Amino acid sequence: MTTTLPFRLVAFAFFLLAYPLSFVLPAWWSWENAPLELLDNLVLAIGTVQAIVLASRSQAPWKWLWLALVPVWIICLGREISWGAVFYPPSGMSEDGPEFSGKLLWFNPAVKPLVILLVLVTLTVTARFKLWRLLDPVMKARQFPALELVMAGLSLILMTAAERHMGMSLDAFVGVPEVFEETVELAGYMFLLAAQQRILMAAAAAFDTSGLALARH
Repeated sequence: MTTTLPFRLVAFAFFLLAYPLSFVLPAWWSWENAPLELLDNLVLAIGTVQAIVLASRSQAPWKWLWLALVPVWIICLGREISWGAVFYPPSGMSEDGPEFSGKLLWFNPAVKPLVILLVLVTLTVTARFKLWRLLDPVMKARQFPALELVMAGLSLILMTAAERHMGMSLDAFVGVPEVFEETVELAGYMFLLAAQQRILMAAAAAFDTSGLALARH
């Protein structure tokens, strides 16, 4: 049976460790292609692959839910790896580490249209198959990921503040802001992955009526 406990524990661990780790880890841990960034990419890749597998092996209506989530994961992963720029030599070096610019990619003009297309796919699938109807079985199974979504949102706010965006800053409170930002971002992605596991548990509980092929695996 699918369980969310390991995902939750890891997510909360990174969230709670973000502050002390900002005083312990060197700044280079937060650089592109460094440990924290690589962990971000791994979590997003796991979420993406799982959603694709579920979409390919499930039956309606859950199939369409997983299909609607695939573009969301792809957008997050694409953003994290600068749409492939991190696989090329850095375009420069600063005090924050190597710099990678997606603008140098030959296909960069297609990135924005691709993101728009992916968003449209999610919105279209959601509207076409009225995926909000799945809220009922999710609630009945007591698997609505409220805690995970709230924590992911809180992680996003802290990440934004650590990046000194929207007039916010945590420079006076944390050690290395970049380390704090990357660690709390990793926690946010883990909370999203945990949320996906809870939806899977709801789908498993509704197996008899949904025909979800993976429910008992």
